Amino acid sequence: MKTMKILLTALLVCSFVQTAQAAGKKSAPKQINASEDIDTLGGNKDLMDMAGRIQSTSRSRIVQERIVDRRNKVEFGLSYGGIMGGDAYLRTQSIGFSMDYHITPRWSIGGRYYDFGSSLTPEGERIKKASEEAKANGGVANPFNVDTPQSAMMAVVNWYPIYGKTSFLDLGVTQFDLYLLAGGGSIELSSGNTDLYTAGLGVGAWMSRHLSIRSEIRYQKYDDMPDRTVARSVDTAAATISIGWIL
Repeated sequence: MKTMKILLTALLVCSFVQTAQAAGKKSAPKQINASEDIDTLGGNKDLMDMAGRIQSTSRSRIVQERIVDRRNKVEFGLSYGGIMGGDAYLRTQSIGFSMDYHITPRWSIGGRYYDFGSSLTPEGERIKKASEEAKANGGVANPFNVDTPQSAMMAVVNWYPIYGKTSFLDLGVTQFDLYLLAGGGSIELSSGNTDLYTAGLGVGAWMSRHLSIRSEIRYQKYDDMPDRTVARSVDTAAATISIGWIL
């Protein structure tokens, strides 16, 4: 009996040891990283590919879709600006009217009309006064002549290669375009009409489907005739800001 008890006890101890060893060999359950699981959509490759395509399409649509589609649209504008360069004796400003036909969002053609107002600069006032005083005193007066711009009309072509969007004062998203322009026409001077050529760049902000704001700076070239006998070449820069309405 004593021997039997010893055998049973030995069997129970061996069974317990084997069970413990088997349990120890089992690996602990893998820890799941919640954020990683979400980012990889549970490791589902098909879902990951589909999500990537949707995200790329959404980003492309946000960038490329224009708030204001200017295709086959007419835009009218009123502008105010100034002339830099040219005759050193004149200070010239302009009020203008414009019309642009937008063929596509990339191209438009249009017309510009400007009415000029000029005044003498301080140097011009000094030279004019000296000439008048010399003439009144019977001396030899240096001639003082200027050929003031009166008005101008021109046709232009606009190309809009750069487009973007920005937030304007946190009031909403504003669409803008940077554009180049070139054109020509005629300018009326005190001495008569002469050809006018222009080229420049500008930025247009389309505040809503109907309201626009533009800022332009243009190089202008024409010939004037201050002494009414010999023409001279004049190079000027015109800067304008305008507000427009898109039909």
